[in-house]
This record gives sequence, structure tokens and C-alpha cells, in this order.
Amino acid sequence: MADQKKIKKIKKIKKIKKIKKIKKIKKIKKRVLKANIAYHSALAKAYDEKQPHYRPENIARVEGILADMADKTGGGGLIDLGCGTGFIINIAKKYFRPVVGVDITPVMLELVDTSDGHIELCLAETDHMPFRDNEFKVCTAYGFLHHLHDLRPTLREAYRCLCPGGIFFADQDPNQYYWWLMDSLKERDDLAWMVQREVKSVVNVSGDLSKETGLSLEDISLAEFQKIEKGGFDPERVALLLEELGFCSVKYRYEWFLGQGRVHHQKSAEEAQVIENFLREALPATRHLFKYLSFFAEKRA
Repeated sequence: MADQKKIKKIKKIKKIKKIKKIKKIKKIKKRVLKANIAYHSALAKAYDEKQPHYRPENIARVEGILADMADKTGGGGLIDLGCGTGFIINIAKKYFRPVVGVDITPVMLELVDTSDGHIELCLAETDHMPFRDNEFKVCTAYGFLHHLHDLRPTLREAYRCLCPGGIFFADQDPNQYYWWLMDSLKERDDLAWMVQREVKSVVNVSGDLSKETGLSLEDISLAEFQKIEKGGFDPERVALLLEELGFCSVKYRYEWFLGQGRVHHQKSAEEAQVIENFLREALPATRHLFKYLSFFAEKRA
């Protein structure tokens, strides 16, 4: 009898702890969402002019990826998670119909060009979207995943919305190894200007963004949760999560080596490509020199 009471008490304690943990997670998630809305609302008007992914060489790179996915899937519907002002939408509309953009920031959605007539916008959280199962051929998430508190619910929802054989593509998310390298160099005073700039962009980014947006350091950290709070993504862990959720043919790729933009503009695109090819051949030894990550995965046919 005493043992049964003890077991009952232990179960009750575990249940209480689990409830508290769930409440804590929900509270943090709510704060992350709120911070993201405030953060992207503050950045919205000047967003397209300041973001480096709007440079021609990057637009060409992303367009090549989307065109290839259109060939593989036959076009059809594309859904863009965290669409912002429409970076992916503006490229995807040449290859997919319809193109659906999802975001939680009304100010961002207001700036999306929908004049094409085949573009739909949805104000919603990406972990619970109002779309049917198996509705889209392609799901994209460009520069978005690192803003989430937890990747799992959104990736699960992406899988649900994709049709069998559909492709998931995420890009421009922080590479943990690069973040670690920049953090390890923050006390050095003998760095080249280019490296100093990158260290600042990683280590001191919260302060700069706080001044630019007028938001607190805490809000900036919450809005860039996986980047600032977690220090970027371990690509292998994200790949394993995608597989766990049912995706197959999962691949990740390191993107944008240190100084690539400078080489591209001050030297040539050809020289930048030579360096990139060399660094890729030397992977994984050179993985800490690439700033971002991209991910590709397919829903089982």
C-alpha cells in the first residue's frame, strides 16, 4: 500500500513538472513570436535595400535552385514560409502557380507585390497553417528557420502540406561552426578588416540591431532566437530532424564563404567560384569558413 502511494506521488510530481515545462515553452514561444513581429515591423520599409540576399549574384543563385526544383516537380504550387516582403515570391512566380506566402508580420505582407495575379498571402504561424494535406509541390523557407523558437512544429507542417515527391528548401540560416569561429576571435586585435567586420556581425549584432530598430537587446535575441540565443544550426542535427519527420533525400550545403562577396565584386565571379570550389573540396575541414546553410529534402512519394 505504501509503495502504491509512493508511485502515485512520483507520477503526480512528474505530471506537474511536465505541465510546467509545457507552459514555459508556450510562454517563450509567445515571446519569440511577439518579438519577431516587432522586429520585422521595424525593419520592413528598408528591408529590401539593406539585406545582402538582394544582391544580383545571390538572386541568380536562388533562381537557379528554384528553376531546378520547378523542372523536377513540374511546377505547380509553391508555399514560402516566413515570406517577408517577397524575396522568394518575386523569383518563384516565374516558375510556380500559385505562389503562397505565409508570414506573421502584417507590415511585411503589405509590401509584397501581388500584381502578378497568381500570388496569395496568408497571415499565420507556420506551425499551424490553414492548408490541405499534400497541397504544394515545393515549400521554401528562406532566412526564416533561425527566427523560430522550435523548428520541429514548422518542419512537420511543411511535410504535411507538401504533396508526395514534393521538395522542401531552406536557405540563409546561420552555420554554427562559423558562429563558433567568429566568437573565438572576438578578443583579438590583430584581425584583418574583413574578419573584424564578420566578428562584429556575429558577436555584436544585437547591439547594432537594437539601435536600428529601437527594440531591447532581449527582443532582438528573441527575434533571432536560433542565431543569437542558440548560436546557429548544427547542419547534421537539422538533417536528422528532417529525416525523423519523414523526409527523405535530405542534404545540406554550406553557403557563402568568408569574403566571397568581396572577391566577387573586387576580383571576379570566376575567381570567387574557384575559391568556393577549393573550399568545398576540403570539407569538412573548411566548414567553419562558410557563414550560412541551405537544406534540401523530399517528401516520400
